[in-house]
Amino acid sequence: MWGPKRGGRNVGKEQRLEAIRQLNYIDAKFGYQPYTESTARNAWLINVQQSEMFDDQTKCILAAVELYFLEEDGSRFKICYPFRPYLYLETNQGQEYVVAAYLSRKYHFLQVEHTEKENLDLKNHLAGLRSRFLRVSFPSNAEVAKFKRDLMPRIKKNRLAAQQASDYTELLTEYMGGGKAHFDDGPLEQIVDIRYFF
Repeated sequence: MWGPKRGGRNVGKEQRLEAIRQLNYIDAKFGYQPYTESTARNAWLINVQQSEMFDDQTKCILAAVELYFLEEDGSRFKICYPFRPYLYLETNQGQEYVVAAYLSRKYHFLQVEHTEKENLDLKNHLAGLRSRFLRVSFPSNAEVAKFKRDLMPRIKKNRLAAQQASDYTELLTEYMGGGKAHFDDGPLEQIVDIRYFF
């Protein structure tokens, strides 16, 4: 695929902008000019591709979906539609706001929303039980990759700790004074799962 993913993890902004320009140049060679007008056009959608675009208003690189169209007379055009990639974080019960505040401070580029979803990992998930999740959205996939790279080791460590501790041992240590409750841990220790769909 043409685009900013070529060249490894640490692709700078200038390299990403150059990749966007190259992609637009190649598309123009094949007759796909960007369509930005508001009048409706009748055409067939012939291809969809994940890409990036430069937003002139915010001066940021955004994730986008490029939609390629073919009209009945053979003319071609494309529409670049921006979107924000997202993932879900599951936290310890009651710790959603602490984690959301921490992530918003540490990663200025993301947006955090609170949502409830059916948790298919629960034993009785068919009963319609819902769990609270944080929906974390990003300007582009480069930020998603950075975020996952930072958090995945911590989340794996938290999962392992959760598997080793049962509900009984947590209650025992909390009420007998043998340990500390998970509320005293830092915000990153409250994240127990990450779910993303690409």
